[in-house]
Amino acid sequence: MAKLDKSSPIPLYYQLYSILLDQIRTGDLRAGDMLPTEVTLVDEYNVSRATVRQAILDLARNGYVVREKSKGTFVRDYSNKVGYSRRVSGFTAISSQGGSIPLASKVLDMGVLVPPKVVAEALRLKEGEKAFYLKRVRYVRNEPNTYVEDWLPYSRCPGIEKEDFSTASLYDLLERDYHVIPHHAVRTFDCCCAYSEEQLTYLKVKKSTHLLRCESSVYDENGDPVEYYTALIKGKYTVHEHG
Repeated sequence: MAKLDKSSPIPLYYQLYSILLDQIRTGDLRAGDMLPTEVTLVDEYNVSRATVRQAILDLARNGYVVREKSKGTFVRDYSNKVGYSRRVSGFTAISSQGGSIPLASKVLDMGVLVPPKVVAEALRLKEGEKAFYLKRVRYVRNEPNTYVEDWLPYSRCPGIEKEDFSTASLYDLLERDYHVIPHHAVRTFDCCCAYSEEQLTYLKVKKSTHLLRCESSVYDENGDPVEYYTALIKGKYTVHEHG
C-alpha cells in the first residue's frame, strides 16, 4: 500500500488525492466502485478527516468520482478526461516556441472581482476572496479560433491586471514575476454551441455551429490551484505534445 510522506512539502491531501487517482487509473478502483469511507481512509492513512475530505472533493471537482448522498462516493467513467502530468504551457508561450502559424489575442475584458461559486470552488477561494478575471479571443491566421475566460487566485498574482495580455504570455508572467509555475492540469472536453451574442459575434459562428468546449483546472507542483478556465474552440483543433 502506498504511504503518505509527512516530511514532504507536498500537502497530505494532495498526496492522498494522487494515491486514490492512481488506483482509479490503474483499475484497482473501477467505474462504479465505491471509494473507501472517510473513516476507513482516516484510519488507513493516519490523517485527519479534513485531509480526506479535501482529497475526495478534488477527485469530485475533477470528475473522477461522484458523491451520492446517504450512499457514498463512487468512481466515475473518466474517459473524457485528459490529464497533463508534465509542464503545462499556454497559448502565447507555445506560439513563441518557433511556430510558423500566426497567432494573436484580443482582450475583451479583465479585472479583479469576487468570482462565481463554481470558480471559487475550483480555485479553493474563501468566501469573498477575489480572483483575477481575463476574457480573450485567440486568433489563428487572423481568424477567431478560441473564446476563453481565465480565472486566477488574485492573492497569488497581485497587480497582474496592469499587464497587456494582447501580447503577454500569462504563464510566462506567472513564472517570471510571481514564481508560480503551472505544473499539471485536468481538462474536460465536450461538444456545445455558443450561448451568448458576444461569443457568436467574436467567433463568427451561427447558433447551430458545434464548438469544442474545454474546462480546465491547472495546479502547481504542490497541487494548489493556479488557474481555472473555460474555452470555446472553433473548427479543427490539434495539439502536439513532446516529452
